Amino acid sequence: MAVKSIVEFFLKTVVRFIERAGWAYFHIAYRPQLVFTDPSVQSTNLKTPSLIIANHTSTNDPILLLALFFHKRSIVVAKDWYEMPKFHWILKRANVVPCDRFNLDTEWALKAKKQLEAGNSVIIFPEGKCREDGLLNEFKTGFAFLARSTGAPVISIGLDGIYKRGHKTRVIIGNAEKIERVKGIPSSVHLAERSEYFRQKVWALKLQALNKPFTELPTAENTPAEKVAN
Repeated sequence: MAVKSIVEFFLKTVVRFIERAGWAYFHIAYRPQLVFTDPSVQSTNLKTPSLIIANHTSTNDPILLLALFFHKRSIVVAKDWYEMPKFHWILKRANVVPCDRFNLDTEWALKAKKQLEAGNSVIIFPEGKCREDGLLNEFKTGFAFLARSTGAPVISIGLDGIYKRGHKTRVIIGNAEKIERVKGIPSSVHLAERSEYFRQKVWALKLQALNKPFTELPTAENTPAEKVAN
């Protein structure tokens, strides 16, 4: 029993070291340039537990946000990644919330709610997967349900998604906005409308991060599927 405790303590220490090494690497290699667009959010050290949502173009995105929002935060990760042996030993000892993105999963929302109640912000990529053609996938409604049921504010972020030496990765941080509460269980239509609203908001912030002029983003139902190169 004592040996197991020692091993577990050692592994947790290794995970903490990896987190701090990731923080240092991303700040040195990519020198993230943060732009705060609203007085409601002027620091990544958030005083109020919030839901942090962003576009997803690279597997580096989660590590970047974890490095930027370094204190009192959790992150929703794909369950299939969480269960991979090469990642599982790390993720099970990190402050993450696994979510099954291929099947109906409500357990993740309960775990995320507990994180908020414990004072931790929760990072979510509502698209559920990376998209590299410049558009945004449909935003899953889970974050909207969580925000509405807990009252936690939603902070939208636009990432330029460029991770190259010599380039300062731009991160545009929007305002903290709550989803209005409605009586009873929120309808799927209401949640879909709120999700699309935030999708458009993240899109505008992403274009700002890329220093591109604003262009209309088709609604989720009118956005073509990403073409995958053979």
